[in-house]
Amino acid sequence: MKLKDKVAIVTGGGRNIGAAIAYRLFEQGCHVVVCSRTQEEIDHTAGVIQEQGGRAIAVACDVGKEEDVNRVVEATRKFMGRVDFLINNAGTYTSKPLGLTTSEDFDTLVNGSLRGPFLFSKALLEDLKAAPSGRIVNVSSLFGVIPGSDVALYSAVKAGMIGFTKALARELHKDGINVNAVCPGTVNTDTEVELDETRAVLGRQLLPRDVADVVSYLVTDESSQITGAAIEIPGPTNFHVAEITRAGGA
Repeated sequence: MKLKDKVAIVTGGGRNIGAAIAYRLFEQGCHVVVCSRTQEEIDHTAGVIQEQGGRAIAVACDVGKEEDVNRVVEATRKFMGRVDFLINNAGTYTSKPLGLTTSEDFDTLVNGSLRGPFLFSKALLEDLKAAPSGRIVNVSSLFGVIPGSDVALYSAVKAGMIGFTKALARELHKDGINVNAVCPGTVNTDTEVELDETRAVLGRQLLPRDVADVVSYLVTDESSQITGAAIEIPGPTNFHVAEITRAGGA
């Protein structure tokens, strides 16, 4: 196991991409702390890992609230003893024309995709410096690279997440901490994600497990020379659109 006895915190780990990341890291040998606002969902994720013989805890958390973030960090230190990897996955998708976008939408998106990663990265800074190979992976979006119609706010926030990633990578490189982002396109989250998910069920659609594979690579020693990257995962259904958009200069 490449990541044997490493400890990872996965925000938004109750379902979809976050749950897939938690499962994949466990498969590679990690102990996992999963957090989200919904206790029932993260209990399920942690329970699946525990049933397979792994170590996992679930801590309810609103990533936009500093006191919640600090509670997750303290629980991790108490029950796991260390932190090696931070996976900032929590966030909400909103698709609305500008005229229908509310200030509440703004606050929700910023709290999940900017304030949350900021608070967790700051709270775990000394832990990650002390780790043999500290890693931060931020789950952004292809919309943060290639903005789309009716997602102006979402695109802006995810682009901000990429900017945060690149700036933090420069700042923390001297401390041996790699910081990267993954930017998935449209992910099919309709199916239940479990440890033995069959990739072929949905053909070539992008699945949560596909994103998890990239995230898990970014925390391995093989990725030690990669930092400050925003890795696009368009999937076949988005790839052609992405290429046309770039060619057209949009």
